[in-house]
Amino acid sequence: MDADGDVEAVESDEPEPHLAMSLTIDTERLRAAIEELPQEFREAVVLKDLHGLSYREIAQIVEVPIGTVMSRLSRGRRRLTDRLSVQKGAR
Repeated sequence: MDADGDVEAVESDEPEPHLAMSLTIDTERLRAAIEELPQEFREAVVLKDLHGLSYREIAQIVEVPIGTVMSRLSRGRRRLTDRLSVQKGAR
């Protein structure tokens, strides 16, 4: 309680149990969807979105032009979005 007798909210960094479970399920769904991507799309998505590499860095690693990296990333993200939307609708 504070000085006025009001109950103070206790802040916690821990997510609510139902939220934590939902985050775990969503993480598992995302991981599975990434694994289903064709290798060239998976590679671009993982390097950019999970590892934070630049287009230039990815292009050097996979030895393709930057435009190809951008295309693969766009197509991979679209496939992920489509896949996750279908999975969510099936729930």
